[in-house]
Amino acid sequence: MKKALGFSLALIFILMMAGTLQAKPFYEGKVIKLVVTTKPGGGYDWYGRLVARYMEKNLPGSTVIVKNIPGGGHIIGTNYIYRAKPDGLTFGTFNRAVGLTQVVGLKGVQFDFSKFGWLGSPCSELYAYIVNAKKYKNIEEVLKTDKIRLAAEGLGSVSYVNPLMMYQALGLENFHISTGYSGAEMEMALMRGEADGMWGSIGSRQAVLDSGEGRAVLLVGRNRPEELKDVPFIGEILKEKKFQPVVNLLRGLQLVGRPFAAPPNMPPDRLKILREAFKKAMHDPEALALAKKADRAMDFVEFEEVEDWAKGHFELTPAIVAKLKEAYGVK
Repeated sequence: MKKALGFSLALIFILMMAGTLQAKPFYEGKVIKLVVTTKPGGGYDWYGRLVARYMEKNLPGSTVIVKNIPGGGHIIGTNYIYRAKPDGLTFGTFNRAVGLTQVVGLKGVQFDFSKFGWLGSPCSELYAYIVNAKKYKNIEEVLKTDKIRLAAEGLGSVSYVNPLMMYQALGLENFHISTGYSGAEMEMALMRGEADGMWGSIGSRQAVLDSGEGRAVLLVGRNRPEELKDVPFIGEILKEKKFQPVVNLLRGLQLVGRPFAAPPNMPPDRLKILREAFKKAMHDPEALALAKKADRAMDFVEFEEVEDWAKGHFELTPAIVAKLKEAYGVK
């Protein structure tokens, strides 16, 4: 009897231990790779490193590292994230305009933007057309200039899409865009006189604005801060009804300031864990304090809203898609 009881207790103990082992979180003792599709430095990299630090805190036992994979206007790194094994150990962030490269059928795109496992965004963005403060005082002067040289990241970046769509809508050709810059390099190009202007988020470009080297002459976003009260929104220069789809598209790109996503087909339980950890990380008081100190926006965007935004890429009217193809030079 005692032997039978002892055997039963031992069996129960073994089963309990097996259950404990099975319940071990998938990330415990693992390295999680957070891919940033830019070079080190700049806004995407800053948010990527913030997310890595506080995701690790909310995924105890894990090590979250940042892997920078720049190139191809964010397409190379985005392809990497999409093709990664959907085991919960790889996710990343990329330029919010990169989905448009799929819409227009740009070569090299190997992802389906609608199928990512979206985690959310730390923020929405206030985007600006920033020019050499010594050369231009306002958007009127910029639009009338003979030729303005703009620095941009790549074909899949917001810094490329915004000026192309705006100038195309206005029917102007007095601009030239040079691509291949990182976010930080665009600032340096402006300061060196290599470029006359660029497009970027106010949060990422505050230093060049504060230095007096750059001046914001046009805004795209939802809210206008007091210090930029005299700077017009893009809808104020693209006033006609025919421009509304372009204005809506550019505004939409700012809603999801820094999208974070995992590969498609991830087990739902693992995706749920990543989403919960991401949300907690972006509401962590320490993370919020760091963002405030760095003058970075932190107004969390839920993954559901990001999913809807991503699906909206494939609901654009044929006329808008045609304009985008023209902007990208795709026939």
